[in-house]
Amino acid sequence: MRIGIDGRVLLDRKTGDRTYAKGLLHGLLQLAERPELVVMLNHPPDQTLQSRLPGVEFAVASRPRGYLWTLIALPRLAAQAHVDLLHVQYMTPFRAPCPVITTVHDISFRLHPAWFPLRHRLVMNTFIPRSIRSAAAVITPSEATADDIRREYGPPLPSLHVTPYATGPEFLLPPVPERMSACINRLGIVRPYMLYVGNLQPRKNVAGLLRSFVEARERARFEHRLLIVGQQGWRCGAQMRALHDAEAAGHAIHAGYVDDADLPALYAGADAFLFPTLMEGFGLPVLEAMGVGTPVLTSSVSSLPEVAGDAALLVNPADERAITEAIEQLAADGALRARLREAGLKRAAQFSWHRTARMTLEVYERAAAER
Repeated sequence: MRIGIDGRVLLDRKTGDRTYAKGLLHGLLQLAERPELVVMLNHPPDQTLQSRLPGVEFAVASRPRGYLWTLIALPRLAAQAHVDLLHVQYMTPFRAPCPVITTVHDISFRLHPAWFPLRHRLVMNTFIPRSIRSAAAVITPSEATADDIRREYGPPLPSLHVTPYATGPEFLLPPVPERMSACINRLGIVRPYMLYVGNLQPRKNVAGLLRSFVEARERARFEHRLLIVGQQGWRCGAQMRALHDAEAAGHAIHAGYVDDADLPALYAGADAFLFPTLMEGFGLPVLEAMGVGTPVLTSSVSSLPEVAGDAALLVNPADERAITEAIEQLAADGALRARLREAGLKRAAQFSWHRTARMTLEVYERAAAER
């Protein structure tokens, strides 16, 4: 089989979408029965990307841009490359020369429209329902997302397949103390700290986390500050105001966007990872923190219990008092942190991109056979 994969996110900064595309491609390349892969881009790949994906073909069309690229350029590239199957994330072209599979990470835009700008809501609610119903198959990262799709869009629906995601190998290596300290010092970060990683947008609950952290720090008088790693997203005014206030009072540090290579060290240097998000399709930062041995506090809703299992401290993200008490518990209880550290290492090791790729290849084969 020749599989075409929309790889535009590979050219962007680190996001969940890019991590998924990168991990899936690497996993597919490791399979003994791997298919021929054609990665479709809107800009030529640089040498770094080409060297990281040996044996992969690249097909490039620079125009049209934006959403029209998916509707016009992508099916044209698929036809020119003679692919048997096309794999995209979220939005599918209206017409294609082959079956199309879409990966839908979550449908928070449908369930919680107030979290998103009007333009984003209009585009997603216009194109995603049609994409889901017309696809040869839909891949999701969790049973929670699959249930959301069934409830909101079906029936009828194409076949739904859950293929859990994984961390990159850089998050599964034991941290080297000297390199970790050098990275933290270079970024001007003072230990001890607890960590949050993710964009600043409403569903991430950063404002609620900051309020809970400040209250915990003032009540329990621990030394840790909260390190916020991530760039500004949409509708982040409340998040940024809370962050500025916490920084001014000495409770938090905003590192902004951090290069991929520095993230494992920042995770490993933290005494706890705090991720009480309101909704996640999967929640890759939870596994990234677990993989380097950092104790995790995360949410008891959406997909997070599936990802974390019993290896994290789970809280109701809407209950700021519960978050405060859990942070105090993590700061004070070294035995709890040690237990979560060991459980997290075992939990992260249960997920692999090789397994994700194998499950995805089965979806490809089934969709191609049904054609």
